[in-house]
Amino acid sequence: MDDDGETAATESLSEGMYDVFLNFRGEDTRYIFTDHLYHRLAEIGKLKVFRDEPGLEMGDQMDSTLMEAIKRSRMFVVVISENYVSSSWCLMELEEMLKYSNNGTKRPIFPVFYYVLPAEVRHQISEKSKQAMEDHERREGVDKVKAWKLALSIVCGISGRHIVVNKEYETKAMEEIAEKVLAKHREMKQLLNKFDSQFDAVESLLNLESRNTIRMVAIYEEDAKIDTTTFAFELYYKIKYEFKSASFLGDVSKQLWENTADGLENLEKELLSDMDVEVSTQHKLQHRRVLLVLEGVDSKEHLDLLLVELGICDRFGRGSRIIITTEVKDLLHEIDGVEIRTHCIREDEFHGNRGSSAMMEENVVGLEKDFHKVINQLKDKNSAGNVVSIVGMGGLGKTTLARKVYNSNEARELFPCRAWADISQSPSLIQVFRELLKCLKVPKSKYEDSSEEELKEKVRNCLNGKKYLVVLDNVWDTDNPWDVLRNCFPRNKNGSMILVTTRDDRVANVLESKNPHVMLSFMDKEESWELFRNEVFYSKMCPPELEPIGRSIAESCNGLPLLIKTTARIVAKRERSEETWEEIKKLLPYWSIAEDKDGKKMMERLMLSYDDLSEEMKPCFLYLGAFLEDEEILVRDLICMWMAEEFIKSIIQSGRSKVASAIEAEDIGEEYLKELVDRNLVQVACRRSDGKGVKTVKIHGLIRELCISESNKSNKACSLLFPQHMGSYACMVTRRDQASTCSLFVYGYVDWRFHPFPEDFCQVNVLYLGGHSGGLMDAEYLNKLKIIRFLKGDCTGLYGLFKLQGLQTLNALSPFMGKKEKISIDEGLKQVRHIVCHSRMHLLVDEEGVKDKMQNVQTLLYVYADSQLGFLLDNGYFANLTTLGLLISKDEVELVEENLRRLHRLSKLLKLKLDFEIPKRVSLGKIAFPSNLTKISLFYFDGLKYEDMDALGRIPKLTVLKLFGVDCSEKILHCGSAGSFLQLQVFIMKFVHVRRVILEHGAMPELRRAVFRNCPGLVFKYLPEQMLCLGSNLHFVEH
Repeated sequence: MDDDGETAATESLSEGMYDVFLNFRGEDTRYIFTDHLYHRLAEIGKLKVFRDEPGLEMGDQMDSTLMEAIKRSRMFVVVISENYVSSSWCLMELEEMLKYSNNGTKRPIFPVFYYVLPAEVRHQISEKSKQAMEDHERREGVDKVKAWKLALSIVCGISGRHIVVNKEYETKAMEEIAEKVLAKHREMKQLLNKFDSQFDAVESLLNLESRNTIRMVAIYEEDAKIDTTTFAFELYYKIKYEFKSASFLGDVSKQLWENTADGLENLEKELLSDMDVEVSTQHKLQHRRVLLVLEGVDSKEHLDLLLVELGICDRFGRGSRIIITTEVKDLLHEIDGVEIRTHCIREDEFHGNRGSSAMMEENVVGLEKDFHKVINQLKDKNSAGNVVSIVGMGGLGKTTLARKVYNSNEARELFPCRAWADISQSPSLIQVFRELLKCLKVPKSKYEDSSEEELKEKVRNCLNGKKYLVVLDNVWDTDNPWDVLRNCFPRNKNGSMILVTTRDDRVANVLESKNPHVMLSFMDKEESWELFRNEVFYSKMCPPELEPIGRSIAESCNGLPLLIKTTARIVAKRERSEETWEEIKKLLPYWSIAEDKDGKKMMERLMLSYDDLSEEMKPCFLYLGAFLEDEEILVRDLICMWMAEEFIKSIIQSGRSKVASAIEAEDIGEEYLKELVDRNLVQVACRRSDGKGVKTVKIHGLIRELCISESNKSNKACSLLFPQHMGSYACMVTRRDQASTCSLFVYGYVDWRFHPFPEDFCQVNVLYLGGHSGGLMDAEYLNKLKIIRFLKGDCTGLYGLFKLQGLQTLNALSPFMGKKEKISIDEGLKQVRHIVCHSRMHLLVDEEGVKDKMQNVQTLLYVYADSQLGFLLDNGYFANLTTLGLLISKDEVELVEENLRRLHRLSKLLKLKLDFEIPKRVSLGKIAFPSNLTKISLFYFDGLKYEDMDALGRIPKLTVLKLFGVDCSEKILHCGSAGSFLQLQVFIMKFVHVRRVILEHGAMPELRRAVFRNCPGLVFKYLPEQMLCLGSNLHFVEH
């Protein structure tokens, strides 16, 4: 709504309620975004939506039409745009919406930030907004403007949808918003269906036919889990039209607690306004039959104030009805001339007799999108397969989501026949078949004595010819259970579906589930808080003084729903005070396992995932406990550590040709990691630039706790110890088959001159330093590392590291980044496979060379492309190198192109990074790029031309191209002609100076992702059409 001048309701206010109220600034969005959203919700979604249309004059109509529509609406969509703050009408509506929704806690509010940032609106940063507020203050007064500023601050604090210029199509954003609103509406419909029997019970107590006396009914919930506010709200609009006048007063006790005198005055004003009478004519109510709902009267003292001060029973005519919702069971007492009734709503009465399969609905915060994904896949008859899989770690809500789907109206309408069975890790097929038959309403007497084969046949006969949905919850394995079960589900070819929940993505693959699988993720901070609040306060408002502590407690659960619920139940049983909650917060780390029973059950669930790992994988998993919680772990480092500890080794195979071939340890490590990801025991934190491989992972705190507790059992492969005297954090890993420390992790600053090493320090296989560590890498200490295989950390005296005979992986984070190191490779590094040095290395070798020619090296970052490197390449060094980082120095500028022409000798090279330190342009066309290259990164290249891009475009297997800090010779960068970059899938430009990018038709035909970040002068609209068509896979961030 806005104050453009004229407005009117889309439709007259008919009996009943609106599903959605649209609040927007007409001049900004009326005929574009808001119109499309309205039609999506009203015409396609079939919701009853209130919006304005030109035609209604500003004035009294505001109260009678718009404010009533706000009262009647179940949800609110607030579209905040450039001129939103300038509209007093928008702000008045917003203030009312927040009032009736209790700041979004009682009725959902969906903010949409339409080409504006929340901070800009919250603080009125723009000159236009500042001027608008000054104008409002002159017209409306300081207090009103203060209230509007508070309303803006509140709505900008609610999680909403951001629409950013040149980032995406508006239609996509509109669809996402509509889906979220429709999801909430479906949830409400389910709740309303459950209200039906309770409505009947309360209406019976109200005895609406009788007009002889005034009757008062108090409604309370026995277990505080039923939302009586929503119940009373829906009941009010269901029956209000049987009365001459009606009023709904919300949060009564809250208003009276805040200020008794003002609270009573405000309540009376609202009551008279609702009943359309003035103070001077309120005596008319004594002759009217009225309905009054008092929501949230939670004190006998407050009820007495309403009876005495407001005279709620004396001012209405006979036949009037007063409904009170309360937390106080015995709130009502005898009142002269008023009939008293009390109604208790119990949770089991809402759910009824649910039987074995109709599970009681749980909190489904954060699962709305996943719900729609599942429903859409269940509806999809066109894609192959009839299995839909929900995949996620234990405790993420797989079963909760499956229950929501199973009990939804959508599933009931789609599938007349539904059944549910729990599979578990060691399923009894006889029990599974019995569960299915029970859901299919087969009398127990007909199957209780049947054999497994007979039961299977009975299930098949029950499902044959019917359109069914079968839920198989918690499927662990795909061997025996699925082979037997699949034969009892007939292929009716009528849209029948099987819904599976599993922790293992491989299970979903074996079952040939529809793609993509529905992968559950951890909750974000807002979702965690919403779930926590719902569990503690049963969807009611949290007292403001407890919210900061409550949010902190919720965040400590790290987004795991099961842990959030367990913690919330502990908190819910304690006193609701800041002091008590602070005590709980301090104790929480110990409660996740030791204190509460549910925590133990959760660990038992996670233990099942651990026990199911192969014996070879278990030490790899337990090793993850050594890292800090929530640390992003480089996959490359992790696999190299596993190798250093010999958890994984290369495997030599002999084929029919009798020629031995090797499966590299790195490849085995990749498979192990993929399996841990599939089992949801580690989280993917960041993917590689191709979007496929995993670059970094995280371990959830609960999983890390499991690693630590399991590792310290006597029969485990490794044990984790945490010394207190080293840095800010340290972990020592010992092996069961070794008496000494085998891995040492140290984070934070340590001056080792004053802190002794562990006595067995010289025996460590892995040394991982997560921060500055003083003089640790000086020669004095290097000599002690007798068998070190993996070393990562800040270092000085880099040359000494290259004498370590057993070193496999070196990641030297030099504190002297500009320093050039001259490294001789003659004496050591016999076993080295990966070298990453962030200082600048010149490799030195005698004319006779190194005997083994460093055949094991796979990664070499970063070395100068000098004549010495040219010698090494000419003589067959680094034959197995797959990743190379080169520094192009000005010291040998005349020989650069000659040295780079030797790169073709690296036949196994896949990834190449070129960092240019020289101002002189190098022609990329003169570089003999290896034919197997899949990724090239250019840093600080000067004078990039079409000829250079053409040379890159001829590399046959190139899939990823990254340009960073590149200067183009012309304002327009020609990225490729027809037939170039035939395999390129990812194109990334960061800090590239260019005005326009062009691409001929037929170039980059396989491109599926493009990134442009901070490129001075580049405008979104000047990108090639092929890239603009990438949709959400095109990322553009202006400089």
